[in-house]
Amino acid sequence: MSFIFKNTLRFTILYLFLYVLDSFFKNNEALYSYRYFTKLALGITLLVFYLFKTKQKDISKKRLVIYALSLFIIGDVFFITGNSGEMTHFVFAAFLFIGAKICYSIRFLNSKDFKISKLIPFLILGFAYMTIITDLVYNNLGHYFFPFLIYLFVVLLLMQFAYLRKSEVNGLSFWLVLFGVFFSMIADSINILKIFYDPLIAYNKITVMFFYCLSQYLIILGVLKESRAIDNNEILKVNT
Repeated sequence: MSFIFKNTLRFTILYLFLYVLDSFFKNNEALYSYRYFTKLALGITLLVFYLFKTKQKDISKKRLVIYALSLFIIGDVFFITGNSGEMTHFVFAAFLFIGAKICYSIRFLNSKDFKISKLIPFLILGFAYMTIITDLVYNNLGHYFFPFLIYLFVVLLLMQFAYLRKSEVNGLSFWLVLFGVFFSMIADSINILKIFYDPLIAYNKITVMFFYCLSQYLIILGVLKESRAIDNNEILKVNT
């Protein structure tokens, strides 16, 4: 196992293979049930890759990533059954994903102060995003309105905390995680539109899984590449 999971390139090839296989099963009704294997394998291999590669000394941060990936894995099972017409399974999967995103959000929470002015562009874009998505699906939400709002709020919360890492972590980790969270938001948006707006939206059978797998891969890679950002003030203190 270490031959694959201790090497990023070899793991990436395995992960890509599982994604292609899962997409093939997803688009073939006769083979759809095999997704219970491929989709679970995607989540489990990502978790194993993280466990093999992480050098995180903070146990609480490490556990949060493990909890997040575990909740995504369990949520994926209910999501697959939800695609078979069980709407309650979709809702249960959504709440598991909410829990996973909250774990990620806490993991990305930093201790540094930040200026509210830095968040203004983000808040404007976040409000616009919520308004557009809500306007498109509002008439079809019914009694799912409040779970929908909770999910959107957590999606934006995760994006906010990923954005606020900029001054605390190295650039590579910051951008990998930020793009990962952004692609996760795209996957969520397409999925929401598929369920409550138009089932044929944006070729969802291909796009949802593509952006979902890519987002998880980038987030974990970003976490693994994380190191503390260099503080110019600390450098000046050392030099003086």
